[in-house]
Amino acid sequence: MKREGDPLSGGHPHVSAPDGGRDERKKLDGLRASILSRGEEERERILKEAEARAERWLADHTAQLDATVRSIRDDAVKQAQDISDRRLVEAGTSRDRERLRLRSGLVQEALASLQKALVGLSARDDYDAILTGVAAEVCERLHSGRVGLRLRAEDAPLGEGIARALRARFPKLDVRFDDTPEPILGGVVLFSEDEGWRISADWRAKIEEMTDSVAGAVLAEL
Repeated sequence: MKREGDPLSGGHPHVSAPDGGRDERKKLDGLRASILSRGEEERERILKEAEARAERWLADHTAQLDATVRSIRDDAVKQAQDISDRRLVEAGTSRDRERLRLRSGLVQEALASLQKALVGLSARDDYDAILTGVAAEVCERLHSGRVGLRLRAEDAPLGEGIARALRARFPKLDVRFDDTPEPILGGVVLFSEDEGWRISADWRAKIEEMTDSVAGAVLAEL
C-alpha cells in the first residue's frame, strides 16, 4: 500500500521554504527598484534632449519659412513682370489705356501665382516644419494659457506633431490640436480655449499681408 510522502510510492514530501528564498526575494525587489529608478532617469534625460532638439529645429525651420515665402513672392512678381512686358508690347497705340486696365489684372495674377506656390508647399518633405513655423510666429506674441490649433482636413495627420513641437518651444503655452477641419487652403488657425480670440495664419491671410508689397513691385515696372 502506497503512503503519502513516501518517495517510493510516488508522493511528494512537504519541504518548508528555507530562509534563502526570502533573501532572494529581497534581492529581486531591490534589483527591480534599481531598474525602475534608472529607467525614470533615462526618460527624463531623453525628454530634455528631445525638447532641446525641438527648439533648435523650430528656430531653423522658422528662418527657412521666411526665406521660402520671400522667394515665392519674388517669383510671383517676376512672372507678373514677364506678363506685363508681353502684354504692353501687344497693346500698341492704346498703350496708356491698356496700362490702366492691366494694372489690376497683373496684380491679381501675381497674387494668384503666389497662392498657388503657397498651396504647393504641402508637397514638400518639410511641410510640417513650415506649418510649425507659421504657428510659431503667432505663439511668439502670446504669453501663457491653453491654445487650440486647427488645420485643413488634408493636414490633420500633422496636427499632433506640430502641437508637440510648439509646446516644447513655448513651455508657457498649452497647445492642443483640435481635429475639427478648417476651410482654409493651408496654414494654421489658433484660438483661445473659450474661442474668445481666433487668429488665422493661413495662406489667404499671408497673401493679404503681402498684397501691398506685391502690387508695389508689379506697378513699379509699368
